[in-house]
Amino acid sequence: MNIGFLTSGVITVISLVCTCGITLVVLGVTGFFLYRMFKGMSQNKNLVKTGIAAPAVILDVQDTGVTMNDSPQARLTLQVTPTDRPPFQAVTTAFVGRFQVGMLAPGATVQVRFDPNDISKVAIESLGGGGMPSANFEQIQTALQKQDQYYEQLRKTGEEAQAKILTATDMNMRVGDNGAMVRFTFEVMPHMGEPFQAESQAAIADASRYKYSVGKTIYVRYDPANKAQVAIDRAE
Repeated sequence: MNIGFLTSGVITVISLVCTCGITLVVLGVTGFFLYRMFKGMSQNKNLVKTGIAAPAVILDVQDTGVTMNDSPQARLTLQVTPTDRPPFQAVTTAFVGRFQVGMLAPGATVQVRFDPNDISKVAIESLGGGGMPSANFEQIQTALQKQDQYYEQLRKTGEEAQAKILTATDMNMRVGDNGAMVRFTFEVMPHMGEPFQAESQAAIADASRYKYSVGKTIYVRYDPANKAQVAIDRAE
């Protein structure tokens, strides 16, 4: 029996199995990615048809690294200001034509549609709802001031609860010389009822940043009728 021939055959079989395995993994990952991308596009298309219209201001823009027909995909953080409910923030993605990329900048206005039953679901309906602003900072400041008014009211009338910080994202906006705007997601633990997740934003002093890091527990105020957002009360 030719041992060398058998060894060579085994190595060939193993190589083929490994190659097939790697190919299947790559195809599986690619297929999953494409499934998620087209599912998201389908959801956005349905939202544009059925969602509630509202103006929004872009707070942050990130390139996802994905392109389709030479159109890049952008991940947008938005400040949405509906007419019939408190303002809120949401994150969505959109494919943008090469000649529209310049319209995506912090402070630019867009028109969106959102799901009234789940305000985290937002789709871009049109860009440049109010044209490119001449002063992006002023546009963002106005949007954040409206949000702060809602939070201030919550601090006065909302119910107190402890909340565990799940994420803390720097919004790349300085507040004075010693603070920055930070966007949070929480696991809120009310005195009565089941825990729930919510979002908020606040100007956090640099010296106090450690109190608001992921995993820390702080106190918030919330509206039992609208638990999507909470107002940060204090950290101890």
